[in-house]
Amino acid sequence: MTASYDVKFFEITRNKSSKTPSYVVRWSVARKRSSKTYRTKALAESFLSHLRQAAKRGEAFDVDSGLPTSMIKAKDARSVLEFAQAFIEMKWPHAAAKSRDSMSDALATVLPALTKDRAGRPDARELRTILRKLLLLPEDKRSTVPQQHTAAVAWMKAASLDLANLEEAKTVRLALHALTLCLDGKAAASTTIARKRAFFHALLEYAVELCQRRPNSDPLTTSES
Repeated sequence: MTASYDVKFFEITRNKSSKTPSYVVRWSVARKRSSKTYRTKALAESFLSHLRQAAKRGEAFDVDSGLPTSMIKAKDARSVLEFAQAFIEMKWPHAAAKSRDSMSDALATVLPALTKDRAGRPDARELRTILRKLLLLPEDKRSTVPQQHTAAVAWMKAASLDLANLEEAKTVRLALHALTLCLDGKAAASTTIARKRAFFHALLEYAVELCQRRPNSDPLTTSES
């Protein structure tokens, strides 16, 4: 990867050549132009904001793809877990301590539900522990996996659903259902559900920004029954 810190951003423009409305984000890395088109201005603005934040925190940008290091990790992700880890890496530097904790808590609630039916599944409490204390920390803050958790970590990495599954409404609904429950299986408080849904929604939107993936329907707008 040829990296550069010479990054410039340009105003978002309306794509007048397309029949349906779309918006183009343009920027340059080492004077090489890059662009990305979105169906809505909100998505375009969100993507540009993430680019600006990456530049502000001193990330190097890849000249060929035009993307900062954190976004390359996200685009290269193959599983939901890997994508969530890249999402954490992107959000962490500018998040307050309380927000970091809430984000980790929300994703640690969702990820065990987004797994394959695989033998040797650890119990719910251990999965929550390894996600919160190990897997959902930025890479440079993760400690060595304790021996008693090596099997659980290996299981979680192997069992995590393919990222492409997030395009399916049924997968998103599994996550939404998980957000309604506490670790002991009891119903979570409405405020807790709302907070966790917000972080999961942000994860999905980031997937849309980078991969143009979206569920076949929009279950985030429906209520859980």
